[in-house]
Amino acid sequence: MDLNETFNFSDFDTRHHDYPISLLTPVPTGEAAAKITVYTFLILTALIGNTLIILVVLKNKRMQTTTNYFLVNLAVSDLVVSLSCSWVHLVDNLTEGWILGNFFCPFNTFAQVASLVSSILSLTLVACDRFFGIVYAMKAHIIERKAKPVIIAIWVISCVVAIPMLIYRRVHERHWKNHVERWCDDVEWSIDLDNGEAHYHKPTRVAYWTCVSVILFFIPIIAMVGAYCGIIKTLWSTKIPGERVYKENLVQNKMKRKVIVMLIVILAVFALCWSPLQITILYSEYRGDHTKQLNDWYYHLLFAARLLAFSNSAFNPLIYAGFNENFRKGLLNLLGCYTKVRWTPVNRMDSFRSTTLNSTKSEPLDLINRHYFFKESIERPASKALHSM
Repeated sequence: MDLNETFNFSDFDTRHHDYPISLLTPVPTGEAAAKITVYTFLILTALIGNTLIILVVLKNKRMQTTTNYFLVNLAVSDLVVSLSCSWVHLVDNLTEGWILGNFFCPFNTFAQVASLVSSILSLTLVACDRFFGIVYAMKAHIIERKAKPVIIAIWVISCVVAIPMLIYRRVHERHWKNHVERWCDDVEWSIDLDNGEAHYHKPTRVAYWTCVSVILFFIPIIAMVGAYCGIIKTLWSTKIPGERVYKENLVQNKMKRKVIVMLIVILAVFALCWSPLQITILYSEYRGDHTKQLNDWYYHLLFAARLLAFSNSAFNPLIYAGFNENFRKGLLNLLGCYTKVRWTPVNRMDSFRSTTLNSTKSEPLDLINRHYFFKESIERPASKALHSM
């Protein structure tokens, strides 16, 4: 445990005292082994899974759709979390003091904030793309034409939002008689320009984390819930013209269920993984007396909240593979399991866009059925309108 979590050293000159090593409690071996095992599994799963997701989309032109571009961007955000945040959090928790140097102290938090903002913006745009494509099918291509510039804008915005972490996050040192103590924390969030001295300014920091948590997390989550409710309502209330055969009804209902499950799972898992960390941060900022040290339970809760947030990077590839047939087949093809299978990716969302909502003819159902199953023997030209999700 960091002594800063327990004692207030503002009026204590440590240079004339020995470092109280006896008061420090190292992490028990069993607990350390469990944490290392869990983090190793999550990091490897995230690295391998998200890399494969990116490769599947890049190697299959039929899967290079607007929605998939944003999912690839989400995978990139997850890779950033795994490479820059997860292992840093583990090392910091298992060691006494900060041992990772001056670079990772600010960059770790910068990457965490930038990845969070990038992820939430990507998911929001996925919801918008699906909402316009299903509820307002005539506006389906509003985002599609600008997908790549929008992704660049997402990262610009994310980095700008996270810049304060590079400015105010620093390695602190406290010199003892026999030891130099180091830890990573924020410096003062305002500077008195008259005399050049730095002073703590709580409202500035509170306003920043409030904007990140409320404006850039909870409000988009609420907006996405509303968008998906509209999508679900449209999917269940819309009937495909020319619905004559029971088999066609089964196909339609199966497609509806898969779309709904996919939408609910992606949003629910992201919200459940990241909400505890945002709530924990807001509690820290809005607590009454900021000069008092936080209790031990808070730091245990903070560790669990960060672990849950970082685990979302490992969950996402599993969701894609488990709920989306195209990603699953693409992964198997990429790994060489289906080297001779020719298949036409299913665009369930675009199929709904182009057939279930606006058409007044019976051809759309035939179109969906023709592209719903894999073709192993006949190679047909790909239809640009039937890309996969």
